[in-house]
Parts: sequence; C-alpha cells; structure tokens
Amino acid sequence: MKKEWKTGPLKFACWAINIGLILMVLLSLLPIGLMQTWASVKHGMWYARFATFMSRDIVSTFVWMRIIGDTIFALGGLALAWFIIGLKTGWSLTKERVG
Repeated sequence: MKKEWKTGPLKFACWAINIGLILMVLLSLLPIGLMQTWASVKHGMWYARFATFMSRDIVSTFVWMRIIGDTIFALGGLALAWFIIGLKTGWSLTKERVG
C-alpha cells in the first residue's frame, strides 16, 4: 500500500520561503547596499561602513522593513517543519491507496 504526500503545507512553505527571501532583498538588503555603494563611491569605503552612516533614519527604516520578509520566510520554515514532522507521524500522508 503506497501513500501520497498531502502537498498543501509543502506548497505553502515553498512559496512563503521564496517570497520571504525576495522581500528581504527588495525591501532591505538591496536599498541599503545601493546606499552604501553610492556612499563608498562618493566618500570612500570607510564612510559607508561608519556607524553614523549605518545609524541614519533611512537605513534604520530599511533594516526594520526586513521584518516583513523575515516573518513570511519564518512562516514558510515552520510550515516545512510541520510537514516533515507530519511525514514522521503520518498526518502528512493520504490514507488512499495509489496505483
């Protein structure tokens, strides 16, 4: 008797992890990286890594915006863990016979 996976949690995990990563990059890492690149070209690498640059309000805003992507990513990770635990306990498998 073969059983199939219930793919709902797995589909959610896949989409949530990928969307979370995209949001982390687009809402935080890319804008801060571009700001640091511009600052390093204009003033030098030391300025772009200096504490006063990193503690500016706009940089802090972008750092906090990363929480959106982090949260979605974490939900995807939890869904994946739930699915894997379900494989071990059986609730992620169908009770139907395949084939």
